Amino acid sequence: MAEPKDRSTLYIGGIIAIAVIGVLILKKDETKHLNMNTPSTESTQAAFEDANAKRLRTQNIFVE
Repeated sequence: MAEPKDRSTLYIGGIIAIAVIGVLILKKDETKHLNMNTPSTESTQAAFEDANAKRLRTQNIFVE
């Protein structure tokens, strides 16, 4: 009789592959909301630039 083959490394490799694929899918889903071309980002950037311009205009004015 032939001895049965040991397939434990195949099972472990399959479990590792499923875990890696699962992590990649979850990471892709987690970072989906980080799109940098949204209108809210543009309005936030415009508000920041306005505030920074105001800060730069008043930076070197001394009160007499």
